[in-house]
Amino acid sequence: MNLPDYFEPVDFETYKTSFNSLGKYALGPAIEKTSANLFGTSVKKPDVLIIGVPFENGKFQKKEASAPDHIRRALYELAAINNNICIADAGNLKSTSSRKGIFLAIRDVTEYLKEMGVVPVFLGGSQELTLGICDAFKNERFFWLSLIDAVCDVKKSIEKFDSTNYLSRIFKNLPNIFQFSLIGYQNHLVGDQLIKKMPGTGEHLRLGELRNNILQAEQLLRNSDVLSFDMGSVKYTEAPATTQKNPNGLRGEEACQLARLAGLSSNIKAFGIFETTAQENNDTTVKLAAEIVWYFLEASAQKKPIRDRTIFKVEIDGLDNPLIFIHEQESNRWWFEARSISGYLLEVACLEDDYRLAAENEIPERWLRIVQKMDGISK
Repeated sequence: MNLPDYFEPVDFETYKTSFNSLGKYALGPAIEKTSANLFGTSVKKPDVLIIGVPFENGKFQKKEASAPDHIRRALYELAAINNNICIADAGNLKSTSSRKGIFLAIRDVTEYLKEMGVVPVFLGGSQELTLGICDAFKNERFFWLSLIDAVCDVKKSIEKFDSTNYLSRIFKNLPNIFQFSLIGYQNHLVGDQLIKKMPGTGEHLRLGELRNNILQAEQLLRNSDVLSFDMGSVKYTEAPATTQKNPNGLRGEEACQLARLAGLSSNIKAFGIFETTAQENNDTTVKLAAEIVWYFLEASAQKKPIRDRTIFKVEIDGLDNPLIFIHEQESNRWWFEARSISGYLLEVACLEDDYRLAAENEIPERWLRIVQKMDGISK
């Protein structure tokens, strides 16, 4: 594909005033430099590519009302990130003649960048754009999708497709989705019955559970291929310019922590932040959205190759083969091996509690759920 055909490039001159506070130490000048010859023949391949999608529930937004451009302006004035990572900005996706066209464009771009090993960071736009991202993984047997959201956007009845029910379309397009996780949801807005109907082998984290120990989300994010972040998951007083207006929700620092945990994951292949509107006087919401993106980028620059790992083989009564656990000493992270009846091997992020449970001769529920799903796919 010819990637430049999809984008309206960034006019960095319009953002130069945003660089004033930190000058050459701001992120904007660094991204301008790496983006200068982004689509040239001899340019260095970026590690992360920022992509704006000014598209909200069926309509493209004018530049002055475009949330991606407002987020971009706030992002550029934040501090530059170390040289361990190459970050470029492709600009905004061009408008299309049909609604379907924008989803196809997002799919094509995501698929192309995935093959190149480049992580796209989408600045939305409304959250149904996640559909285009997920369609790029349609042929993946073990696709893992995580959302940070206060609600579960599924269709309740006969409704027009939009950001309030886009998950129904994703589940239809990817009927064999391996894992789906909803992080930071509020039970009074979702309910146990709806959560139980969610597909895949997913684990879901309520806001209260997350607040008790935010590191519970780490192993979910470490497994995820795609993370879609709804700014409406943040409480209204800290992010007033969103579609959702929830009195309770994530605090700003918690949202940044989650983005950082995602950025540290070697498995994340696409990240998107959605449901920020530009209709706000003091730009609190777009500034927080920019900070969330910054922490994802900053963590991505700190990724290290997995090393110094110890393997533990745990015998459990009733199982023919021992459970294999892997521990990385430097980060204190854990994984287990899951093997299907067809012999396919998957390494799954887990908690130390899973290993401790196995050591006490109990089969961890997480391991059992994964293996059963893998076997179901293999049949």
